[in-house]
Amino acid sequence: MIEKTLRKVPCNILTALLLAACMAQSALAQTDTFPTKPIRIIASTSPGGLTDLLARNLARLMSDSLSQQVVVENRPGAGTLIGMTACARAIPDGYTLCLTDNQSLVFNPLLFNKLPYDPKGDFVAIGGVVRTPNDVIVATPTLPANNLAEVLALARAKPGALSFATWGPGSLPAIYYAWITRQAGVQMTPVPYKGAGPSFLAVMTGEVNLAYSSLAIAKPAAEAGKVKLIAVTGNRRAVGFPNTASLGESNSDPNLGTFWGLYAPAKTPNAVVARLNAELNKALSSPSFQGFAQQGFLETIPGTPEQFTATLTQAQATSARTFQTIGIQPTDAPADAPQAAPRP
Repeated sequence: MIEKTLRKVPCNILTALLLAACMAQSALAQTDTFPTKPIRIIASTSPGGLTDLLARNLARLMSDSLSQQVVVENRPGAGTLIGMTACARAIPDGYTLCLTDNQSLVFNPLLFNKLPYDPKGDFVAIGGVVRTPNDVIVATPTLPANNLAEVLALARAKPGALSFATWGPGSLPAIYYAWITRQAGVQMTPVPYKGAGPSFLAVMTGEVNLAYSSLAIAKPAAEAGKVKLIAVTGNRRAVGFPNTASLGESNSDPNLGTFWGLYAPAKTPNAVVARLNAELNKALSSPSFQGFAQQGFLETIPGTPEQFTATLTQAQATSARTFQTIGIQPTDAPADAPQAAPRP
């Protein structure tokens, strides 16, 4: 009966069906043995920042669990566009992943007229990693201001004299800079750096007056007298920092928050995504990573790819409303951003 049915199928269709079946069988065989070689995680920022530290901790734990080396490749610049474009254009086989915060797929689509990657079509979520209840605005220790009100007073007295380090156009620090200055009606000068590490070094050395940082990086520097804590982000004061006011207390917080996710290029096989998600969640729940998260004032956000995708979608909607309130209009991508190119 089957032979008679097949004889009635045109040769070209039959060939296509057989080819598809062979490809499916081959893909299944590959996922059964995945991984068979090292995996790389592209960190979209420079070494030394929180994104880099997260990637390296996950790489270490997942290397042990997967019995394959997981390496971190830093690809900073252009507001994460360089690293994320490299990830989007990689072969979708599970051997290239990317770890980034919400700038890449939430903010960048609202900030730039044209991106070298499709934020909705070029990636598949492996899962959430962590979120920060609070980040912090820090100042160089020689700045004659100890809180946000005093910083704004200086800015009003000398428009444009104070400098604020960002991680490039469209980065989270740049958005906070825009929100704070617009809400307060003051002028400061944004200075772009390639990531959290270089910008934090700049504020410690006095190259710039102000910078945006994670509490994990800022706390030891503040205790050593190398920076001042001006204000934490969010509507509540950070646990362990009762004397540092929140931006929300002065109506200066855009309520964006920061979270990190692990992604793969679109069309990565579902079975590979599921395996990587399981290994990611295992790493997040490990005592080692939990200790790292607590020390860094971070909250882990384990779950399924679908749950993290829903979080991402909600953040995109919230950010769109915030950007509209601020009045930020999309511009051309940074000059060092990759050009659009065909995907594999």
